[in-house]
Amino acid sequence: MQSSLLTSLSPESPAARLLSSAFLADPALQGGLDEIAQDHAHRFSADGDGVTVRFVLNPHRGSHISIRQEDPDQDIHVSCGYPVEAFRALGIIIGRLEAGETVSREETCAFDMLGVMLDVSRNGVLRPESVRKFIRHLALMGIRQLMLYTEDTYEIPGEPLFGYFRGRYTRDELRAIDDYAFLFGIEVIPCIQALGHLEQVLQWPVYRAMQDTAGVLLVGDATTDAFVEKMIAAAAAPFRSRRIHLGMDEAHGIGSGNYRVRNGLRSPFEILTDHLRRTGETCRRLGLRPMIWSDMFFRLGSRTNDYYDRDSVIAPETIARVPADVDLVYWDYYHTDPAFYGEWIARHRAMGKEPVFAGGIWTWNRPWPQLPHSLATLRAGMEAARGNGLREAFVTMWGDDGMEGDAFSALPAIQYFAELGYGNPAEADQNLPVHFNGSSDADADVWIAAGELDLVPGENPAAFYHANPAKWLLWHDPLLGFLDRHVRPSFPEHFERIAARCAEWSDAGSGNALLDYPGQVAAVLALKCRLHLALRPAYRAGDHPLLRRLLQNDLPALRREVVALRQLHEARWHAIYRPFGWEVLERRYAGLLSRLETLGRRLRSHLADPACRIEELECESVPVWPAGALFRTTLTHHQAATPSRIF
Repeated sequence: MQSSLLTSLSPESPAARLLSSAFLADPALQGGLDEIAQDHAHRFSADGDGVTVRFVLNPHRGSHISIRQEDPDQDIHVSCGYPVEAFRALGIIIGRLEAGETVSREETCAFDMLGVMLDVSRNGVLRPESVRKFIRHLALMGIRQLMLYTEDTYEIPGEPLFGYFRGRYTRDELRAIDDYAFLFGIEVIPCIQALGHLEQVLQWPVYRAMQDTAGVLLVGDATTDAFVEKMIAAAAAPFRSRRIHLGMDEAHGIGSGNYRVRNGLRSPFEILTDHLRRTGETCRRLGLRPMIWSDMFFRLGSRTNDYYDRDSVIAPETIARVPADVDLVYWDYYHTDPAFYGEWIARHRAMGKEPVFAGGIWTWNRPWPQLPHSLATLRAGMEAARGNGLREAFVTMWGDDGMEGDAFSALPAIQYFAELGYGNPAEADQNLPVHFNGSSDADADVWIAAGELDLVPGENPAAFYHANPAKWLLWHDPLLGFLDRHVRPSFPEHFERIAARCAEWSDAGSGNALLDYPGQVAAVLALKCRLHLALRPAYRAGDHPLLRRLLQNDLPALRREVVALRQLHEARWHAIYRPFGWEVLERRYAGLLSRLETLGRRLRSHLADPACRIEELECESVPVWPAGALFRTTLTHHQAATPSRIF
């Protein structure tokens, strides 16, 4: 399906009709409208000519967007219930006008919360100006809430080692982000971790007394309780919102470390709910309504620690211990059947909770998001959420294993999520390209098609949603080649085609400029796959002419492309993220380039004197995973770079 996108699209677009930058609007909207007009200056007439948009806010009517234009040259009238809906209307208007349409549309939002969670903890901390740019995109989509996921990247007074050299935000920076979002009617909700995922904090000696396991807090300890209160108070202080996300997901091994040494063996359910009771009391004192991820309840009730285990049992006494004012977030990024989501919504309701639904955009562990599968899971999840009457939903975009991708690359899926939340979801697919152009000045179809980086030939695309071959092929050691048996002859042409199409599209418009990054990744992978396919067979066959060609032609070409990728990646990183965290990725590039240099030295020595063996190439590479399984497997950098478990 995606191949047809890459071969059928043309970068030409219809001539746009300019909007007047002189909006007629409620004063509450003017600040945000001015920001949009400045950010999209080429779409607005600076002298006041062009189509005028008149905005009227009618909050007493609740959620509604009404856009009316009788004639292409006449003013456009917008009526809406909430400020953010005015900005969604503007995004729709821009997209529709540039598609050559007269704009008339009616829609409402099916959700009170329709939010986005930005991961600003997994190595990449967006600069405040990048967050503001992201907010402008979200406003033009109609996104109502923004969550900033900050494990340790927010400031706690008196705690200099919290977020130490990690690019943490100051309180003033977060307050300024909240003020900016308020211009557009977007609520910013803090999101922290108050139990697990705290390895970055607990590594420092000053915090180790609060450690149960490597990343889980020691529950029931007075020092821990006081520290958690400081975390919650500091995280909430900069924001208007009185809601807070406390995390508490994936607290694997809770109670099995220092807790067990101090307290003996105790039910993980009891430990978890005790901690939840304490943090709930803290939130009540601070006037906050907390939410947490729900997976630990289901995991602890499962014999296999599986969140989605249909045999999981949560005892009534455990349910009774969950505070009534703590909301549960049901997260699911995996299923494509709405019925499964419906079943898990019912399971949450059986706990006496009306869940918040969280879908996912597959940004983690890859250079470019797996957008086709993201759209499929969002479609199924949002269909179930709407069909079951849920009122709150948001979408996540994680940066696991280094945030190697660009946060902005997820924008098409966020737009799709918004389309599923507003109006008629059956129209989401046809509205996506037009409305995404309006919000992002870019072509959704080619951004989605760039996700073919991970849809390598040889398998049914539906099986690829876990796979990240673009990542593991990039970092796979070029000399050891221990995964070579999983590199297929069809891969180089696949990546060459993506590189060529991305190069064509990245020059086609300002919003599509980001495609130079997946295009350069593809250029590297095309050469690197050819090397993996040829090197070991040539050495074992004693094919010195081929080895000489690899040394003199292929290796230098590959090294040049890797250097170009590193330079491109570094420039983009520093443009949108703080510098902290780049050192992790710089070491990965340095390691790859060093291994290419080592390979070149070893080849030169062998060609000069065949008695100089290359022992790594004498080892036979065998399949590591059963047929097809690797392409349902997500590998980290370390797993691809070396078979050694030494960190």
